[in-house]
Amino acid sequence: MKILWLSNKAFSGDDTIGTGTWLTSLSNSLAQSGELKLGNISIGKRQGLIKTDYNNISQYLISPKARNLNKNGLPSKSVINEIKFAIEDFLPDIIHIWGTELFWGLLTARKIITLPTLLEIQGLKSAIVKVYDGGLTFKEKIACIGIKEIIRRSTLFHIKSEYLWWSLYEKEIIAGHSFITTQSPWLESQIKSINHSCEIFHNEFTLQKPFYSAASWRFSNNFKVFCSTSYPSPFKGLHVALRATAILKKRFPNIQLRIAGAHQKKGIRQDGFVNWLNNEAKKMDIQNNLIWLGPLPVEDIIKELQNCAVTLLPTFIEGYCLALAEAMAIGSPTVVSFTGGTSYLAKDNDTALFFPPGDEAMCAYQIERLLLDRSLSENLSFKSRKIALERNNPNLVINNQINIYRRIINSV
Repeated sequence: MKILWLSNKAFSGDDTIGTGTWLTSLSNSLAQSGELKLGNISIGKRQGLIKTDYNNISQYLISPKARNLNKNGLPSKSVINEIKFAIEDFLPDIIHIWGTELFWGLLTARKIITLPTLLEIQGLKSAIVKVYDGGLTFKEKIACIGIKEIIRRSTLFHIKSEYLWWSLYEKEIIAGHSFITTQSPWLESQIKSINHSCEIFHNEFTLQKPFYSAASWRFSNNFKVFCSTSYPSPFKGLHVALRATAILKKRFPNIQLRIAGAHQKKGIRQDGFVNWLNNEAKKMDIQNNLIWLGPLPVEDIIKELQNCAVTLLPTFIEGYCLALAEAMAIGSPTVVSFTGGTSYLAKDNDTALFFPPGDEAMCAYQIERLLLDRSLSENLSFKSRKIALERNNPNLVINNQINIYRRIINSV
């Protein structure tokens, strides 16, 4: 089989930090399986189409102007021609589109590309836009505007408007595909509400390799709460984490909220939402309880998960929540909001402790339970690790993915 991905991830030797890390681990395993030939088209940094093989993957990088979309949701004809040329060069049996966040799916939904196609759902902007504000008031959203947001037109209002605009194309993408893969029942429900006639496949994500061999979490009497987020947006709930920390500080003065992923920058380069969070921390007198870790490589994420008392995931919406799957694989006792994919991955009081999205009081209560109850923490740790390592077993995931490709080939 020859499988060509259209994805937002350009593979390199330094792509284990940030979003889309599951694509790296999955692509490497598929390319090494001997069952298929894998190609990948993504957006590069230089003008023109560039072919650059990575490991056993044929990689095509199209012009960065692909990010400049017309009113019809598509890039210029020259960019589309680059994509067509790459497809003709690779000659795939199946196109596998990763996500509805960019224009890839419009190419196949509108029959600009007519090959058999599998659409993979990652995040849904049409669902995110409903909770994008994360419960922030109008005044709080205004306070998140800095010089950077004004210059780049990237205020929370602008971004939410862009999400709303793209939601129409996202629904067109979903409606225009016959084969779709999801990772959770919640995602499947969203798909079915738009396209009830499509065939839906289910598959898990593979984790980065170090998670499978890493030592398990061990209980310690520290007050470290680890919170990992791919990027700072209100719907990821960092403000809820801060407010819960302020509540907990009254009883645990030495509590630490250790935040990975979000950037701490200086001057006008600072993200307005992060700057607002720091100002809120000062008002709540918890600025010395915050540790901004920035983007971390996989080894450091694992160390944080192993050494913290609690992992906190205060997100308002998740289709799957890779961060929860990673925490469970290490056995780090986790407090997580009950939403979307998180409710599929874990069970309350069994493999995690849940709280309603945005409820900082319940969030703080669940964290306190783990800080005080060693037996509860260790029980959650043992059960969550066992389930995660079975569910995200790379051999099962890879075999299932290959079988999905075969089923599509045999049905067209």
